[in-house]
Amino acid sequence: MGLNDIQHGIRRKQWTQELLRQKRVQDELKIKKYRQLTEEVLDIRDSNRLTLESLKVTTKVLDLNPEFNAVWNIRRDIIKALYDDLDAEFWEDELKFVMAQLKLFPKVYWIWNHRLWVLQNYPNANTKIWSRELAIVNKLLEADARNYHGWHYRRIVTSNLQRITGSDMNNEELGYATEKIKENISNFSAWHQRAQLIQDMLHKDEIENKAAFIDHEIEFVTNAMFTDAEDQAVWFYIKWLVRSDLVSKTLTKERYLEVLKSFWENITLINEDELEFSGKENVWCLKLLIVLQETQKELGVEIVDNIELYLNKLLEFDPLRKNRYLYLLERK
Repeated sequence: MGLNDIQHGIRRKQWTQELLRQKRVQDELKIKKYRQLTEEVLDIRDSNRLTLESLKVTTKVLDLNPEFNAVWNIRRDIIKALYDDLDAEFWEDELKFVMAQLKLFPKVYWIWNHRLWVLQNYPNANTKIWSRELAIVNKLLEADARNYHGWHYRRIVTSNLQRITGSDMNNEELGYATEKIKENISNFSAWHQRAQLIQDMLHKDEIENKAAFIDHEIEFVTNAMFTDAEDQAVWFYIKWLVRSDLVSKTLTKERYLEVLKSFWENITLINEDELEFSGKENVWCLKLLIVLQETQKELGVEIVDNIELYLNKLLEFDPLRKNRYLYLLERK
């Protein structure tokens, strides 16, 4: 046995002609079964046979193909028709069925959609049910902390918990997002969650000392960009932060300009280090320097306008997006 027979420490299966033949036979049987079940479930829809037996057919189809959205719709129609006769055990079993699918296919939208529907229609779904769901989301995000479906679903779960309990969870959720960012600075979903939460906290006037909060946020993102200057998630967040209402409408003009200047100095420093180290300037640094200068100009600040210079550098260092930069240059 040679090295080509082993991959990642696991012996590769040798596909003899006989094994290939057997596999083709098995695949043909699976395809035949799937086609038969698909025809049966569509017939159920067309004949409006909304029974428990019909529900079992949808289970078989979804076990084979959980991305078949029409079948999830048929399943919900059946459950709605049988609603008055379904007990608590049914709803728990339905949640278990969906969870089994999520474990195998955590990024299929239709599965997340159905789970939410089940919870929204679960009879007398109380704080206990939704709190348990939040704990489940925690575990799912531990397995894949950057799953944007999971983060979106988390926002829906916490929203329902807040509605039921009447208590606000923004501070708690901000702490959770911070923890996930510290675990992995590249977690774009966690950064997005952070921005969403801060906007909601600002809207609800939940930030008591806004100036201190902004100072902390600036320190947090400054440390992040020095930690990994190549990570686009951090730069997208900084772009949002410097133009956000939290900063632009809370700080005095003088303080706001100090913040912009501080970012400009730090980003310039990172860019110069990158140039010295690799011989190339940092694309994200150049993009943010443009944002900072545009913001300063909007505020009526007299500056040495380097935007055209930065755009020409981006043409050199980011040729894949040259048409975008040429368009921006034409507009100047």
